[in-house]
Amino acid sequence: MLSKFNISNSALLASSLLLTIGRGATLPFMAIYLTREYEMAIDIVGVAMSMAMVVGVLFSMGFGMLADRVDKKRCMLFAVIAFICGFIAIPIVNNAILVIIFFSLINCSYSVFSTVLKAYFADTLTVTLKAKIFSLNYTFINIGWTVGPPIGTWLLMYSINLPFYLAAISAAFPIFFIQRFVQSIKPTPLEEGQTRKWNPVSMLRDQVLAWFILSTFLGSLVFGTFTTWISQYAITVANSDFAQVVIGVILPVNAIVVVTLQYTVGKRITPDNLRKLMTLGSLFFILGLATFMYAHENLYLWALGAFIFTLGELIYAPGEYMLIDSIAPDGMKASYFSAQSLGLLGGAFNPMLTGVVLTELPPYFIFIILMFITFLAWLSMLNGMRLRKKQLLVT
Repeated sequence: MLSKFNISNSALLASSLLLTIGRGATLPFMAIYLTREYEMAIDIVGVAMSMAMVVGVLFSMGFGMLADRVDKKRCMLFAVIAFICGFIAIPIVNNAILVIIFFSLINCSYSVFSTVLKAYFADTLTVTLKAKIFSLNYTFINIGWTVGPPIGTWLLMYSINLPFYLAAISAAFPIFFIQRFVQSIKPTPLEEGQTRKWNPVSMLRDQVLAWFILSTFLGSLVFGTFTTWISQYAITVANSDFAQVVIGVILPVNAIVVVTLQYTVGKRITPDNLRKLMTLGSLFFILGLATFMYAHENLYLWALGAFIFTLGELIYAPGEYMLIDSIAPDGMKASYFSAQSLGLLGGAFNPMLTGVVLTELPPYFIFIILMFITFLAWLSMLNGMRLRKKQLLVT
């Protein structure tokens, strides 16, 4: 017999999948959309998409810190409604600035939903179930990225606006699922004499956290939105049609590898081997970037590069989570993970960096620069681990 909370969790996992399908059918093609519909220069496209993603990350951080003080069910409903409105509006408006504004709304609402979803699971699940549900959610997200882009590619053959309508329709079901099956989780009032352990000021003095955030920022700059900068690169060296084909190849490879291997790789990451495996993950990123650089019009090399690159992602995704979890004090886990979301700004700035590099330098320089950034991310992580070890020895 399924309990109410089991039904709630199933409804939320299904909602996460559907929202990601809609996002996967549209986000990888935004650079193509802005280039075709509004004839925007590639560097301007990069700036516009970076601004939209920055807004989403900042909202995610804010709601992560406030997640324990709101009705999470109502918050998720508002986020999904905003998500739908953004996708309906983009094909209707005929103004590039409005498109960017609504794209910002989409990123904000998706970030808010993801953040509150994690907080909901943290509040309702036992310790033994949390790892399982979080792994399932990550798997469902990548299934969404597997299904969404091919559907988006197919719909683009009929109309460039159809993927946006698909995203709006797929997000309508989560409204029903959340309203009908998800239990409300309202903030628990403080008992008399109880004090809060939450002290965000202490995070400003945490040097280890600062180094890990920097590592996350640099790593996210490389792989956080890698489909977007690859799309920009392909448009520059060829055209939007070729970019569409490349994205249709690498995104399914990325998602399938994550779905099939994430659990196998993730369960082998421990605090004892974390440093060694994060080094291996950095090496996979560099090898994947090198393969992309020499792929040119060879789709098989693009697929191979995506496979190698994704092996790095399999390690980095849970590895960064473990780094923050190891330093976050009790009562401030959500705050520390919200602070880490500042590092996701790297992914938001990548389209802007890529646009500038592709405009001012030979296109292949983007791969060399990202390899160097990967190396800096690895050094930042090692420095944070060194400081953490020093702190433990002192205490």
